[in-house]
Amino acid sequence: MKKLILLLSIVGFLLACSSSSKKLASGNYDAALKKSAKKIKKNPGKFEEVDTFNAAYDGAYNKDNTEVNRLKQLGDPANWSKIYSIYVRMKGRQDLAASLPPVGINYTQRDYDSEITTARLNATEYAYAKGDEHMAKNDRLEARKAFNRYKEAKRFTPDFRDVNQKIVGAKAAGITNVFFRIEDNAAVLVPKEMMQEIQNIDVNDLDKGWVNYDSYIDTTTLYHYSVILNIKMIEVTPDDIAKLNSVEKKEVPDGFDYVMDANGNVKKDTLGNDIKIQKFKTIQCNVTRYHQTKGARIMGDLEYYDNATDKLMKKEPIESNALFENRYTLPLGDINALSPETLKELELKPLPYPYDDELIIQAGEIMKAMTKEILVTNKSFLK
Repeated sequence: MKKLILLLSIVGFLLACSSSSKKLASGNYDAALKKSAKKIKKNPGKFEEVDTFNAAYDGAYNKDNTEVNRLKQLGDPANWSKIYSIYVRMKGRQDLAASLPPVGINYTQRDYDSEITTARLNATEYAYAKGDEHMAKNDRLEARKAFNRYKEAKRFTPDFRDVNQKIVGAKAAGITNVFFRIEDNAAVLVPKEMMQEIQNIDVNDLDKGWVNYDSYIDTTTLYHYSVILNIKMIEVTPDDIAKLNSVEKKEVPDGFDYVMDANGNVKKDTLGNDIKIQKFKTIQCNVTRYHQTKGARIMGDLEYYDNATDKLMKKEPIESNALFENRYTLPLGDINALSPETLKELELKPLPYPYDDELIIQAGEIMKAMTKEILVTNKSFLK
């Protein structure tokens, strides 16, 4: 019971702290308005909530009206977006007050629409003009700022002048184009299939934000950077097989021997039966375990170049390996001596070694995935 009383006391305290009057006292006028309005709609007879609503409304109005007048007096066109937001907020409070039952809600009806329209158009003009300023600098990073400004203008006025065309133009001017290609500088002839496979790397999910990757050159595009996969070495190890010999033994039954007495006669048990003992013999099997291996390795660098200066900006080593391996076991002797685990190994068979090109292509597929991972990791490197 004591715990229940304590819990109820805590709940009551929390509810009191979150009441509309508490929010009003803390200067959180909009929260107080919303809470009071909800209670008034549910129970219009809650006159203490009406008083709280009226006080919160006056407090919010005075605070915002003072701020909007201060911003206007500053005369800075950058403040029109703030002024617009304040007027929208003030109109929202007035609409909330008008939606409540006529139980003593006090507020002065004001025409905010014209103020909102003026602030919205001025904020649109300012954002649009700032976009033009950024575009006039003829710089890729400035074009991205222009894009954001034009988008801001569109949010205020969706059909403003040619803002849609401006957004498209700023987007195109702000894009960083990157060309990815492969250079084969290995002594071993690289299989054509491998080169094609790596060159077909899917860079679509890298085309996020402001960076565009192409793996095949577009003659109409200016590429700011090049990322080159420079293949420097390809090697294939020869067919190899390792052997490990072992012997497994087991004791198995091998008939019986009779127990003889001192006179050379067969001993009898109490029932008159001959006494005999089990004989055992040792069987064995020689086991040879084979391990087939063959591998291919591709080594190189992923190089980042600034095309404007032809300068190497970054180099990351990259290495991929493809390994063929197979294990099998052959017995020589009595397989009844083998353990269950070894008998299971006998199911494995030798396999033909893959051709060199097969392994190189497999290593190329691994390198393709590794290249993609490095590009994703470093995508913020190219601005």
